[in-house]
Amino acid sequence: MVYLNIEKKVWAIKTKEYKVIENISMKDLKWFKAEYKAIIKKNEDGKLTQSDALEFDDIWWEKLCKVGLNSTVDDVVDTNCTEREFRDFMAELYHFLSIISTIEEAKLSALYVQETPQKENKP
Repeated sequence: MVYLNIEKKVWAIKTKEYKVIENISMKDLKWFKAEYKAIIKKNEDGKLTQSDALEFDDIWWEKLCKVGLNSTVDDVVDTNCTEREFRDFMAELYHFLSIISTIEEAKLSALYVQETPQKENKP
C-alpha cells in the first residue's frame, strides 16, 4: 500500500490526511543518520538491550512525525491503523523525506507512478 497521494499532496492513512512537507532541512536528516549510527554502534558493541531498541523506535518515530507530518505519533496511532500499517507508513515517510524529498521527484519514482491502462484500438 502507498500512503502518499501525489495529486492531493497529502499523506493518507485511514481517514486522516497530513499535508506533505517537502525538502526538509539537512539538520533534520543528519539527526536521523546520527541516531541510527549510534544505535548500530551500541548493537555492535553488544550493549544494545531490548528496551534500548524500543526507546530508539519511540524517539525515531516521534521525530519523524514531527519533521515529516508536523504531528505526533499519538495522532497517527489515533487513526486506528494496525501495527503493520504504522510501520509501513513510517518507512514510506522516511524514504520520501530522505530520498525523494519533493512531489515532483515522487512523480518520477516507480513507487508512485501508476500504470494507466491502454484502450484497445478497435478496427
